[in-house]
Amino acid sequence: MKVSTPHMGNAYIPLSALLSNLGAEVIIPPRPTRKSIDMGALHAPEFVCLPFKVNLGDNLHALQMGADTLAMVSGMWACRFGYYGRVQHKILRDIGFEFDSILLGRDGLLPVYNKFRDTVDGNLLRAWAHAIRAFRQKARAMDTLEKMSRNIRPFERARGSTTTALADGLALVHKAFSLREIAEATEESVAMMEAVEMEDDNPKPLRIAVLGEIYAVLEPALNFDIDRKLGEMGIMSYPVMSVYKWLFRPLKIDPSIMVDERMARRIAKPYIAYVLGGEEHQTITGTIRAARKGYDGVIHLYPFTCMPENICRTILPSVEAKYDIPVLNLCLDEHASPTGIATRLEAFVDLLNQRRRKKI
Repeated sequence: MKVSTPHMGNAYIPLSALLSNLGAEVIIPPRPTRKSIDMGALHAPEFVCLPFKVNLGDNLHALQMGADTLAMVSGMWACRFGYYGRVQHKILRDIGFEFDSILLGRDGLLPVYNKFRDTVDGNLLRAWAHAIRAFRQKARAMDTLEKMSRNIRPFERARGSTTTALADGLALVHKAFSLREIAEATEESVAMMEAVEMEDDNPKPLRIAVLGEIYAVLEPALNFDIDRKLGEMGIMSYPVMSVYKWLFRPLKIDPSIMVDERMARRIAKPYIAYVLGGEEHQTITGTIRAARKGYDGVIHLYPFTCMPENICRTILPSVEAKYDIPVLNLCLDEHASPTGIATRLEAFVDLLNQRRRKKI
């Protein structure tokens, strides 16, 4: 089985560990580019959201690279993401590709479990247990390194050194196979991050919460690597969501994620009383929490036709006024340009610096 999944930040690292430990050959398509986004947009419905088009471009690349199986999370909820897998796979078959589908959703885990009966040598249950342990260990290592990079990058002495150390560290974790190798790779990667030279005396940096539609927040190809840009501008960025949370939220095996989600719904209830199917409660609650924690501002990222986040877009001005925290809304589609995003970021940072000076 040659299996592939679309990109979502660095999720390919733990997902590759899960699939390879089950005997599959993992095909990792290149990071989304303007070309792959255009390929996806060519075959996707015109008014579907941008993540759909990016995912479709990833799947096209994977099939061209020899993948014979495409894996995707699916489900039945208000956000169209629940139908991505089925609709994208139908589009790809209509184009002329032949492949098998793994859709993890309402049918439960049993069909997915049985898919790997022929790929695993030995006991299938034991292979699944090892695969899940490797998956979880790599997900934690990835999350640790990403958090470290956000804390180090604004203070790095040589611009780009943190990004290089992060890439090298993630590559080490990705190559590790056994649980022992993963632990050793994680330890070495953390040491690489800690070795990045930092300025001895830096002024107190601006702190900005980054929130919105989860794919727009987590995929650098979609948001023009905003996390790195903010860090290299000397700003501490705090994404409300993470790849780790996205991977483990549906599995319900990390109580802290479930508790945080319930708290987010409770805090956002005066503004959104119902579940819309996306990250709307995290968006509203994240803005309120950012103000309470004394953050300087909030960046709201969302795709052009995303229904839950467009509803949040109409609510955020009242939250912004009540809690006195500036919010920058960045709407993303296939026509967004890095120059336009960079210009708006610079103007927003100037505004936050002026506000801070007035408060002193």
